[in-house]
Formats: sequence, structure tokens, C-alpha cells
Amino acid sequence: MKFTTSTDAEMETFLSVIGKHLNEIGAEGMIDLYTDEPIKEPALQQALIEMTQEVESQHSRKGDYLTGVPLDFASQTGLRRFALLGHRTIGSEAYVGKKLVFTSIENERIVWLDLPTADVTSLEEAALAAGARSLRRLP
Repeated sequence: MKFTTSTDAEMETFLSVIGKHLNEIGAEGMIDLYTDEPIKEPALQQALIEMTQEVESQHSRKGDYLTGVPLDFASQTGLRRFALLGHRTIGSEAYVGKKLVFTSIENERIVWLDLPTADVTSLEEAALAAGARSLRRLP
């Protein structure tokens, strides 16, 4: 199922709810630390810079280490980064085992979930209650 919101702030709210659920179901996530459009908001820039610096500090040799960067859904920092950047970079995904259960749609405020209907409905309700008032399913 695909979802969108009218604002980035509401998508952040939805991703915050999704990230907590992904942690509960043991999903492993990853994000690409590239954007097609420059990020201008200071908090977003800071999150992207921090993640980029952490990745680069772990690798001494040349290579592209900014794609498929692991996300930590179990930590507050990881959840915050996922909520802020999950829909703003060129890609973000989560898997349970080998099954893709979440992905963002590049360059758009659209995310896709492949979870049980009851879980999706619960996530939708929680996001609406948390302030994602414009959240809606797409065909």
C-alpha cells in the first residue's frame, strides 16, 4: 500500500510511527545518504551530515559507502534520522528477513508498506492521532 501526506512534517510523523513498528517486528533498515535536491533546513542538514560523517569515519579506503547505510530503529537517534530523512533521500528500505516491508519513493512524499492489513490500519490510526492529518492511501 502506498501512502502520502500534504506536508513533510506530517510524513515525518508517519515515519516516526512506522519506524517504531519496524523495530517491534525486527526489521532491518537502510538508507541512501544522497538527495536530488539540497536540504536547506538546519535540523535536516545536521542529521544528514552526522550520518555521512559517521559512515565516512568507519571507512578508510575509497568507495561509495553512502548507499545502503544501516538504520537503527531501536535507538531514538535512529528513529529520528529515519523520520527526518527516510522520505527525503534517494532511497530508504526496510526488510524482515528477505521480505521488503517498507520503501520510500524517490523524490516524492510517498512511502510503500507491505505489512498485514491490521498493522497498516493501526499505523494509519496512530499517525493520524499523532498529527499526520493529511495522511492518505494512494491507489
